[in-house]
Amino acid sequence: MANSCRVHKNALIIKAMSKLNETEIVDRIYEAAVVAPEWPSLLSEFAVHIGGFMGMIFTSNPGKTAWVTSPGYEDRFERYIASGFSAQDPRISRAIERGLVGQMVSDLDLFTPDEIANDPMYQYFRTRGVGCMFNVPSGDAIVLSFERAQSLGPYDRATIDYTDRFRPHFARAALMAARLGLERIRAATDALKSIGLAAAVTGFNKKIISANSLFQELIPSQVQDRRDRVRLTHTGSDQLLANALDEIARKGNYASILSIPVPALEDRPAFVLHTVPIRRAASDIFTNAHCLLVATPLTRKEAPPVALLQGLFDLTPAEARVAHGLAGGDTLTELAPQFGVEVSTLRVQLKSVFTKTGLSRQSDLVALLSGITLRTPDT
Repeated sequence: MANSCRVHKNALIIKAMSKLNETEIVDRIYEAAVVAPEWPSLLSEFAVHIGGFMGMIFTSNPGKTAWVTSPGYEDRFERYIASGFSAQDPRISRAIERGLVGQMVSDLDLFTPDEIANDPMYQYFRTRGVGCMFNVPSGDAIVLSFERAQSLGPYDRATIDYTDRFRPHFARAALMAARLGLERIRAATDALKSIGLAAAVTGFNKKIISANSLFQELIPSQVQDRRDRVRLTHTGSDQLLANALDEIARKGNYASILSIPVPALEDRPAFVLHTVPIRRAASDIFTNAHCLLVATPLTRKEAPPVALLQGLFDLTPAEARVAHGLAGGDTLTELAPQFGVEVSTLRVQLKSVFTKTGLSRQSDLVALLSGITLRTPDT
């Protein structure tokens, strides 16, 4: 009886699907490739179209989990990520093992009924799915999945075959979105070049995705794009960069040092490397953008203004005044009465300046700051 009811339900689903406008579905898939906010409603409506209730698309990448899902299921997917299932999703590893990447498959193509019954992820979701995995130029593997209630049983072969007719369109849409995302990254770095800023964007693997010509001038003498991550040739500065990239990778946190001083090297000027997290709408599931690097070149001409020091090293106004005073040749004892504070207060502020610049000695700080100004694009 149960089997006959299930067959009847599946027949109704296929009949309902045949009445829908498939051309409109395909058009909406390609629309979402260009207009990203269309993805949630598209995933939701297509899931209902094939007899499910939720659709989701997310990256399979150890460095990040970016995703979009049907409206109303965001909290559920957040819990999926927090639980660790996204990093150890058995469907992904099984699809890779069986050579099924790029094919539309159901849960029963990947697991036995007993494996499904005993797997913690299936117990958590209590759904059955149909989906596929494919690669995009950013280096990510994109997973597309449509879920239905577990009580309805697995998707039948007719529905899987029908859904597979749309798989190439979803794959091409993801490919288009990825390329558009990369073009936006290149356009952004080129725009920064137009105002004289050397800029690059790193991916979630901490390697450079795109760099404008001004930033490329720093490679390989001061910046190197190594196999493990982007690096600075100066050891002390590179450690600060490593810490910043690690902290930025932790969603919701910001590095304690976001502006990193890099000493001059032979004919190359000193510069400050700003690490800017790429978050929210600026980082979608297709671009793999993680961090914007902006290098501000320095020349040694005259004492830097307080406002400039604040911007270069993320200093507070009080910290910048201390740094400015020291760069101008004053001592803490001389600066204390000028600022109306105790020397002990200035020492606390100076300690914070050391932390933010990655230095540990006053002489090193003065050597770095003494007489620096922003280099103009023409110098």
